[in-house]
Amino acid sequence: MARFCQCPGLAALKSIPNATCSEGFGQIQKVIFQRLRQDNGKPNAFATEKPITKLANLTPLLAANDSTKIVVSPYLQAPSAEPGAARKFGGGNDTLGGIEITIGREPTAFTCVIRNAPQSQIKAMKYLSCETDVQNLGVFLVNEDGAIGAIKDAKGVVTPIPIFNLFISDKGFGGFENPDSNNVSWSFLPNWSDDFAIITPEDYNPLTDLKNA
Repeated sequence: MARFCQCPGLAALKSIPNATCSEGFGQIQKVIFQRLRQDNGKPNAFATEKPITKLANLTPLLAANDSTKIVVSPYLQAPSAEPGAARKFGGGNDTLGGIEITIGREPTAFTCVIRNAPQSQIKAMKYLSCETDVQNLGVFLVNEDGAIGAIKDAKGVVTPIPIFNLFISDKGFGGFENPDSNNVSWSFLPNWSDDFAIITPEDYNPLTDLKNA
């Protein structure tokens, strides 16, 4: 909570921007993985002069052999993002009036399933968990319309959303009634969506036009 609170406080209540339309991202169907930082420490980012909206700016990254490379997941099914709950202290005689104190937020848990995938794909994805071990992996989310969900700052710079504790399960057999599947999960940091933006590509659909090299 301290991230938002200032001392001394603001002179007046913080203004809430007026909304001209609603916002809903819809179903996440794929993600694009990229390291958060290059080997030289520079953040991977799409600036306004080379925007993520143009296919020409992503194609070289698919074929890259360095720390700028992007890779596209198989189709994801049953996606779910459970927002982090409040982290609280006290209650009872510990706090004034028995009212708990909110001291922060829990991370957001994301889960999904990949069905009937060749395990060569899954084996390669498992290696991505090594990137989260050193806290250097992010994702661009792709919805059913081909829109991209990312972090966007006040200057229009677009970066991947950091993820942590990526886990890809071994194969589960579906038997007669269900398809085979692998479970996928990761965590977003608390407050991860504060600068979330929905971006519409201009000349490509990430679901169909981005192919791993």
